[in-house]
Amino acid sequence: MTDFEQATLAAQHVALWISAAGVGATFLSAAAATVAAWGIWYGIRAMVRANKDRAVILDRQREADERRHEEVMAAHAEAMAEGAHRHEEAMAALAIQGRSLEALIAGLERQTASLEVVVERTAPPAAG
Repeated sequence: MTDFEQATLAAQHVALWISAAGVGATFLSAAAATVAAWGIWYGIRAMVRANKDRAVILDRQREADERRHEEVMAAHAEAMAEGAHRHEEAMAALAIQGRSLEALIAGLERQTASLEVVVERTAPPAAG
């Protein structure tokens, strides 16, 4: 074999290795792209699951908040009704006390008038 033939075979051998390296690099690049795509897909799925879980949690919290609000409003309405009832009782008691006070004042006025009559009748005549 001549030097030219040997050089040609060596060049072909080097070209074969370069082609093999290119195929290997292409395979690694494709594998890396596949892994990257899988990672992105997995991340998106994880976010979707997390959003669904968060939505369920928020729905439960909203329902619990609504129940608490209804309970508080019912308790408030009950307290307002009780307050109105106590107010009516207090106003009735004040009305009774007012009538009693008016009767007492009228009795004291009659008693004062009676005492004035007694004093006039029993007082010694004025000197004069």
